[in-house]
Amino acid sequence: MSLAPDALAAAPRADLTAAAIRDGRAADLVAAVADRGSSVVRVDIPVGPDAGPCLCLLGAQAAEMALGAQRDAFSSDLGWRPILGQGFGQAVLNVDEPLHTQQRRLIAPAFAAEFIERYAERIIAYADATFRPWCDGDIVDTYRAMCHFTFRVVGATVIGLAEAIIEPAYHASRVFLDGYDFETESRAEFLARTTIARENLLSLLRAAVHERRRGPASEARSVLDLLLAPATAGGTQLGDEAIAGYLAILLIAGHDTGATMYGRALYCLAVMPDVADALAAELAAAGWTAARPLGVADLDRLRLLESFMLEVGRLYPPLINLPRVMARDLEFAGYRLTKGTRVAIAIAASQRLAALHRHPARFDLSRYDDPGADRKTRPFLMLTFAGGGRMCLGMRFAQIEFKAIIARVVSTLQLSPCASEAIAHAGFWVARPAAPLRVRAAAR
Repeated sequence: MSLAPDALAAAPRADLTAAAIRDGRAADLVAAVADRGSSVVRVDIPVGPDAGPCLCLLGAQAAEMALGAQRDAFSSDLGWRPILGQGFGQAVLNVDEPLHTQQRRLIAPAFAAEFIERYAERIIAYADATFRPWCDGDIVDTYRAMCHFTFRVVGATVIGLAEAIIEPAYHASRVFLDGYDFETESRAEFLARTTIARENLLSLLRAAVHERRRGPASEARSVLDLLLAPATAGGTQLGDEAIAGYLAILLIAGHDTGATMYGRALYCLAVMPDVADALAAELAAAGWTAARPLGVADLDRLRLLESFMLEVGRLYPPLINLPRVMARDLEFAGYRLTKGTRVAIAIAASQRLAALHRHPARFDLSRYDDPGADRKTRPFLMLTFAGGGRMCLGMRFAQIEFKAIIARVVSTLQLSPCASEAIAHAGFWVARPAAPLRVRAAAR
């Protein structure tokens, strides 16, 4: 029997309140405790369907254990259930081993270079269509704009949906993704609304699956095509219901995380015009013109744009914490993590550790300039896209989206914030802006 103390009883605590979560201070509070010498921090989640004790695990060693070598001990299925509910299906996000590896292998071709190259042209076309109407004086909520943009892009490319389905599917998804104000609506009322919206989304996706079965693609060009292939699930073809649930999870995860990061990036450009000017100058020096914008390969070579993407992801990750539940007892950092304990792989707090980043709360692109900067972005140190065996399959897709969006905005528009105070990056599990990210757009 292990002599290590139970982490829930013995680990140092961070005092977490509903106000701290709402004000975007959760990651800083946890990081401050960890910086005093512990990579395991006990918190009590104050609100929500999973309110109660939780262990936050911080740092590269914790991430490598939970996302790599010991990931079978950390249940993603049980971790995501209170957040996603059980009305959707299961896909790579919310399944455990060995099913996770099997599903990952099944849809991996949709994220390979060949498929990504096909998607790139449509990503750029959608970006142009999104930003071209932003006229002088227009006020835009960048988070809302990016929610719509990313859903359309992911739905049309990776998922493979017809355009007619994408818009109603988007509106259905936002009902449950936007959550509810517990001060004005009961959870029962919210769940009643989301049940209807969830069924609307699944109905649309079942129709899309049925339609594709009637007229299958000549070659696989999306996740939907891959799921309909005869070899799916070891030779047993998946049914329409299972595929619809699978697509729903991928749509939710694929667009919502991107929207959070891209919406925040655009707001950063508004509150830091010097950064926007520097990015525009870098594009111009590389040969960008309105008539001949740079391609994906050229954008990948731009150092400042890469640093901007890294810093936005470091300070404003789409997931504050990755939810897990211990599937078995495990010892780590001198503590016993007991089966059944709720665990948070602390992405945002890990990326704000003072031991790794000088002035961690400061937005600073120069931190990636020094010769040792690559150390800060190695696997399990930078967790914006998770890592190891649970690395986000859509990471490369998201990077292309990010760079296409930022390049087009800084080369054509000047954004300025409508609010004088900072807008917090709030939440405990999934990040949300604490208020609308409103900016005023003007021609550059």
